[in-house]
Amino acid sequence: MKNIVIIFVALLCLSACQTRHEKLQKEIEMRRSALKHHQDSALTASEKEIEQVYGQLEQARSQYQRMLHEAEAAHAAGTATAAQLTRVTQMRMHRDSLQVQFDVLCAKVKYIKKRQMQK
Repeated sequence: MKNIVIIFVALLCLSACQTRHEKLQKEIEMRRSALKHHQDSALTASEKEIEQVYGQLEQARSQYQRMLHEAEAAHAAGTATAAQLTRVTQMRMHRDSLQVQFDVLCAKVKYIKKRQMQK
């Protein structure tokens, strides 16, 4: 009688473990699919943001080059003002900050793609 009770308790424990294992497997699968969805949406959003930042960066580069050329010409002629040189410096800072933002977004996309390939 004692052996039957022990066997019955052992079967109940095994059954509970099996049910818990199946539940955990379902949760793991749900998290994997949620991660994939999150990565896909983050990748799409980052790629769109890269396009926007790239356009702003190209515009800032051309504007900086134009302003720098004008400031150098004015400096050579001796007519450069402090305000003009300050604007050139501020434009360079703006261009550099856009470049950093662009580089970070590219690294983010590269990292997401690398993580997706690991799966």
